[in-house]
Amino acid sequence: MKALIAMRDWVDSRLPIVRAWNTHMAEYYAPKNFNFWYFFGVLSMIVLVIQLISGVWLLMSFEGSSERAFASVEYIMRDVDYGWIIRYMHSTGASAFFVVVYLHMFRGLIYGSYKPPRELVWIFGMTIYVALMAEAFLGYVLPWGQMSFWGAQVIISLFGAIPVVGEDIVQWVRGDYLISGITLNRFMSLHVVAVPIVLLALVVLHILALHEVGSNNPDGVEIKKNKDENGIPKDGIPFHPFYTVHDIVPIVVFLFVFCFIMFFVPEMGGYFLEYANFEIANPLKTPEHIAPVWYFTPFYSMLRAVPDKFAGFLVMAAAIAIMFVLPWLDRSPVKSMRYKGTFSRISVLVFAAVFIILGVLGVKSPTPERTFLAQVCTILYFLFFLAMPIWTKMETAKPEPARVTMDGGMGFWKSLVALFIVLFLCWAPLKAVGAESGFDCGTIHCDEFDADPGNKASLQNGAKLFVNYCMGCHSAKYSRWGRVATDLNIPVDLAQDNLVLANQKIGSLMDISMPADKAKQWFGAAPPDLTLVTRARQPEWVYTYLRHFYADPSRAVGVNNKVFKDVGMPHAMLDLQGLQKCAPGPVLAANGGIKRDPLTREEILEDDCGRYTIAEEGKLSPEEYDQAVFDLVNFMAYVADPVAEDRKRIGTYVLLFLAFLFIWVWLLNREYWKDIH
Repeated sequence: MKALIAMRDWVDSRLPIVRAWNTHMAEYYAPKNFNFWYFFGVLSMIVLVIQLISGVWLLMSFEGSSERAFASVEYIMRDVDYGWIIRYMHSTGASAFFVVVYLHMFRGLIYGSYKPPRELVWIFGMTIYVALMAEAFLGYVLPWGQMSFWGAQVIISLFGAIPVVGEDIVQWVRGDYLISGITLNRFMSLHVVAVPIVLLALVVLHILALHEVGSNNPDGVEIKKNKDENGIPKDGIPFHPFYTVHDIVPIVVFLFVFCFIMFFVPEMGGYFLEYANFEIANPLKTPEHIAPVWYFTPFYSMLRAVPDKFAGFLVMAAAIAIMFVLPWLDRSPVKSMRYKGTFSRISVLVFAAVFIILGVLGVKSPTPERTFLAQVCTILYFLFFLAMPIWTKMETAKPEPARVTMDGGMGFWKSLVALFIVLFLCWAPLKAVGAESGFDCGTIHCDEFDADPGNKASLQNGAKLFVNYCMGCHSAKYSRWGRVATDLNIPVDLAQDNLVLANQKIGSLMDISMPADKAKQWFGAAPPDLTLVTRARQPEWVYTYLRHFYADPSRAVGVNNKVFKDVGMPHAMLDLQGLQKCAPGPVLAANGGIKRDPLTREEILEDDCGRYTIAEEGKLSPEEYDQAVFDLVNFMAYVADPVAEDRKRIGTYVLLFLAFLFIWVWLLNREYWKDIH
């Protein structure tokens, strides 16, 4: 111990670590009435650390070229030991970063943390937000999936709307005349080196500026105005150990939610990892609906709401820029929403609802009704800021208390009512403009399908069907034979003799010998790789697709498909299923119901292909064929996500550990705070 103290003193005499610790931790007095909203600052620091560490580890195996970027991500997911944890940690962290940052910014909005003397703290915070948006956009392009490529195409092209210099800026950003490997390479350099340095510097400045003027609190009372005889704020407590212990509780809760998403739902319904990004970037294939990832969509909605491209670009930029001048727009004599007038309280709830609505509209394909709602919400968004100087000066505010209050605020039930109001304000307009039209699977609804990765017999049969019926044309070149054999409990010798293609070894990738140029010549386009099709399309879609081929003499291959109309692919499993023939059947409505006569309520049999009859019998009965298709799609779902079972097993242990840890940190926190009143 003496040696450690001597070393500390030696370092401190040359680098004032003790003084820095006292200034920013042990002797930094923070208000004792921090509440729930003050957790998100420290959580944003936690996510920043997660992103930096996971990013460094990802970079060790990532290849920043257009030829290898997508494949290197799959290599990380499949061949690097626990590489999938690092990748999911980084992808979940990207969205988690914006969740906590948006909530952190909203806290500053409701408690007036931008008002004097904290204007510079707010400006540094907003600059961090802009840098974070740049960092997220650059990183979003790196996996080189379909939405990465086309999202970059759309966003970069916006600069082309700038008069005179727009096209030169676009070419400068891309580094090429088109988005290419050069673009990817420079984006990787910026994402990995340049922007993180700027981001870290801004975070340091943000904290230094905050600690210089002191933290705000839910009452907006300056605790430095009330000090005791020792010059210590009466309503302040040392940040360490009180808040360092106190913050461990929300950190553990946050990590529980974070790990639940990471291990059990890493795609988060296609919002955290978009399904289109499980397809490699293809400049010749435009996605049906191009949209940026969810945390950019509020501003993307504003862009689409304006008919003119340049005007839309200006509106989008102004929506971010106007937040920088917020400290000078609020003329209220009080800081906190607790003491502002009724109009301010209503307006902040409406503003929150408007921002959420814009975000939801941004991920949906545009319709005239949705565009109109986006235009209305864009106007309300700007009115919130532009009209703020008027209503904050005119409304009557309550007087701020002389000291901080420990039981102030809305309380749990009023907060719940406010949340309900915001959710209702979001739900009602979105419901009015937007029930989704169309079907999940082409012209029909998807058949029900639940993958069963634990059913080894099903997976083994699916592997056999996949090799025999799919790999004549399609490869699965991001998966390896050896990994499949091991995971499916198939002996290596048996797999080599019965599954592995003749010219390949057990450790080879599951590729086929058909050259891509020949495939394009023979089929018009090279058959797609099937490794990730069930993640890009979803297993329900693939299952339904394989069950809904029917005879169509007008097609060159003799069949058509209700899920993928006029598909060029022949029915590969025709000998098993037999040839289905269309027969009249009930017309399905877009909501999933069957259309009925409004008077008799009888089914309307207007659809010429509402059901099937068997024109030529196959080797299997309909029930046996459905089971074969289930096994095949179950195997394809496994190939697309081979760690699914391990992921959930490990995730269960992690969540149990965090739940156990929560008990102890909660007890520790209660012990430290029992005398704080």
